Amino acid sequence: MKHKSFAVVSILTTLAFAPAVMAQEQNPGANEPSASAPELGRVEQGNRTIVFAAADNRDLEVDRLRTWGDFAEAHPNLAKALAYNPSLMNNDGYLAKHPDLEAFFRAHPDVEKSMAANPGNYNAIPPRPGE
Repeated sequence: MKHKSFAVVSILTTLAFAPAVMAQEQNPGANEPSASAPELGRVEQGNRTIVFAAADNRDLEVDRLRTWGDFAEAHPNLAKALAYNPSLMNNDGYLAKHPDLEAFFRAHPDVEKSMAANPGNYNAIPPRPGE
């Protein structure tokens, strides 16, 4: 019974992805990297070319992310707390208990503003114990 269920799931999974694969086959230029993405490598397979390119990160605020990353690395408990509850950055009581975070936000208001607008860009939630 287990083997039949596995076979059915395998077949259904294959069929679920078939339209996407067929669309790629019909439109070979669809996966070409944009002009702004640097090419990292290329693999030729018969009449198919696979191009590996860096992601387009023009919409990422790399300097702000790096600034926050340095702070988060030095203060992992604060970074973890903000990852699970980003609203803490607006909690005056929490900031009063964590003067390093308050000082960081005072020194980097651009990071604070960006983090408030898009907390998911700054907070990678680590797995909880047992996950």
